Amino acid sequence: MRNYPSTEQLVDLFDRASPGMAVTDSGGRVVLANKAAGELLGTQSTKGTVLPEVLGMTDYPALLSAGRPVENRAVSYPDPEFPSGFVNIGFGGVDGKVHGFWALRPSTDMPAPSPGPAGGDGSGSAWIARVDRPDGAYVSAGPGAVHLIKAYYDHCPVAIHLIEEDGTVAHANWKDIEIVGASQAPDSYVGHHIRRIYADKEVVEDFLGRWGEDAPIIDFRADFLNGGERVPVVIFSTANVVDGSLRNTRCFVFPDDAPHRHRDRVGALDLSF
Repeated sequence: MRNYPSTEQLVDLFDRASPGMAVTDSGGRVVLANKAAGELLGTQSTKGTVLPEVLGMTDYPALLSAGRPVENRAVSYPDPEFPSGFVNIGFGGVDGKVHGFWALRPSTDMPAPSPGPAGGDGSGSAWIARVDRPDGAYVSAGPGAVHLIKAYYDHCPVAIHLIEEDGTVAHANWKDIEIVGASQAPDSYVGHHIRRIYADKEVVEDFLGRWGEDAPIIDFRADFLNGGERVPVVIFSTANVVDGSLRNTRCFVFPDDAPHRHRDRVGALDLSF
């Protein structure tokens, strides 16, 4: 039996995720989408939207037929503030029918946190402000959608992990376990401190403080470790903080679409490039 997050955690993960999350039927029509997806697609009434058509993906039938995960596909969004970005797509069965599981992320001009105290706010901060902005039109996925969120967790090719207040990795999906080289021994990663997978310790120490303060990490380029080798990744992470206490993080990690770019920096690091 898979060690899924709780129903409450899964619904919170979906509703409050910093990347867009969407599930489509075999025709590419949206059956479930979170608030971030609605922001990128320009409407909170996303159900029934033919997602490949909106994103200009004329080869989607071939991708569906092949059934292989799609990573870092460059797309154009209808959102005027965030017109470009990437999608990751996985395919799998739900109730005997093939579905598509999409992660949509915008490209930003500056991550959050910004690279250094003089960096100022860029579009990474603007993006999470959009996602966090209250919107009465958005209806929570609710417990009734948990079977679809679990399928998303199982099939979408984006690494997802939830970290507890003490820094322990409480839950990680297959892609997250794969990206850190723990597929043969998931228990060597899950249940242990998140520090061990970051190549730059100053980055993870900075992040640990931010998660406790509910400060977002958006479109941030860092390096994970896999068998001692650096793996360039892009991180979208926010925190589920209740009454001042961190319940868990909502971390989404993508293989870097530009792995040779400089890694983003935090205040504890030398800011020279």
